[in-house]
Amino acid sequence: MRTRSINDEGLRAAAAVLVPTGVDWDRLSGPDLLQALDRDVPGPDERAAYLLLAVLARRIPTLDQVRSFTREWRMSGLASPLHSEYTRLRIDRRARRVRIVGGVVIDVTDTSRSSFTTGIQRVARETVTRWARDGDVTLAAWDVLGDNLTELTAGETDRVLLGEHADPVGEPDVLVPFDAVFVLPEITVAAGRTASIRTVVRHGARRSVAVGFDCIPVTTAETSGPGMPGAFSSYLSLLAGFDAVAPISSAAHTEYSGWAAMLPGAGLEPPLIETVSLPAQVGVVDDETMRSVAQQLGLTGAPVVLSVGSHEPRKNHLALLTAAELNWRRGHEFTLVLVGGNAWGDHEFQHMVATLRRKGRSVSMLSGVDDEVVWSLYRQARLTVFCSVNEGFGLPVVESLASGVPVITSDFGSMRELGEGHGALVVDPHDPRAIAEAMERLLVDDSLHAELVALTAGLPRPTWDDYASELWGVVTGGEAPQPDASAAVVAAAS
Repeated sequence: MRTRSINDEGLRAAAAVLVPTGVDWDRLSGPDLLQALDRDVPGPDERAAYLLLAVLARRIPTLDQVRSFTREWRMSGLASPLHSEYTRLRIDRRARRVRIVGGVVIDVTDTSRSSFTTGIQRVARETVTRWARDGDVTLAAWDVLGDNLTELTAGETDRVLLGEHADPVGEPDVLVPFDAVFVLPEITVAAGRTASIRTVVRHGARRSVAVGFDCIPVTTAETSGPGMPGAFSSYLSLLAGFDAVAPISSAAHTEYSGWAAMLPGAGLEPPLIETVSLPAQVGVVDDETMRSVAQQLGLTGAPVVLSVGSHEPRKNHLALLTAAELNWRRGHEFTLVLVGGNAWGDHEFQHMVATLRRKGRSVSMLSGVDDEVVWSLYRQARLTVFCSVNEGFGLPVVESLASGVPVITSDFGSMRELGEGHGALVVDPHDPRAIAEAMERLLVDDSLHAELVALTAGLPRPTWDDYASELWGVVTGGEAPQPDASAAVVAAAS
């Protein structure tokens, strides 16, 4: 019994999707299969070309490759471009399985490869965990080149899903979305990944939805890393082909609506912009955990001033450190705890922290800590400071207020929207003296502190369950998702 090539298996699976009735594709191989495809597959059609190319090459083709394939199909019939691929891609027994997948496909590439918890990754983890628990979804990630979409490995699944879950078994399949609902709960600034998603959205998805975090690389490009504004512009160009974008706040809605309003000028129909605001929910920790965290970090006696956020320039930590030093000079005793990962452009920040420590200032820096440590720190803090110069939402603001802890935050955008009237003092983030004065007031004025703590009780407190449910409604367009009618393609079978 001869060994079939992956080309035959891929073509059979694609043909069964494109022509589901009337042909026994499993009985055909080689030239007979090509002839039957040429006769029965409807076309010339770019969606069919996308699927045939993807299963043959075991990767997502570019839009140009799809167009070229379709052009040759129109000129010479389907057998001509298929034969070119068939000849080039011979038997490869090491090839991974390829699976055509429908249903809901969720791209969690960055979240699956990082143990850090940025705001974006917290949104992805909290949301996807609930969807994976309650529904039939496929979690996927791109390879480093961005042209191969695969199931998650066991380790990647561990980094995405919170709590207990079943690990995948065996080597992950290569995935080819077709007639799928494609969901992007992250952003993408890698050129290869962006190009491949563009192809999937155009030809492999019946609906596509992205979470809209912010437009910071456009609105305040000077606060973004090298190359980020250009890469983000490509990302926005990608989103122009999506069906819906779900901004995380009314401030983010304003940004994405402004961008969408420009698209008709290029002859493009903008996606639906439908806000799904992030929740105000924190984790629960017991008193013993809090005592353990405090002991391990040496947080005894002096009040804790907490700041949660990465060290990139946009988070404005230089102004915070300056404000803290002004208060230390005035004789106020407190420990400044900075929770967040290192980021681009943080050399001056690191130097300033080192300088303060040499002067004997109490500065603690934590990175990559468990959530229970973060929740413990919120509960132990006298106040928090989050004076970013631009945010799509500002999770640390609502996390602090939901913990009953007053926060000093910026006097504009989503941060003012979230904090004002709910236990926050709003200040000009560009003025370290204003931040310092607000810190001093909360450190020494017990009446003001108690007043702001009382105001935190009025903070609206939607949960992550609420957010995941509302966003799921946007993903499905208000309709029940169709089941995943995916077909498996084996790499080699006898």
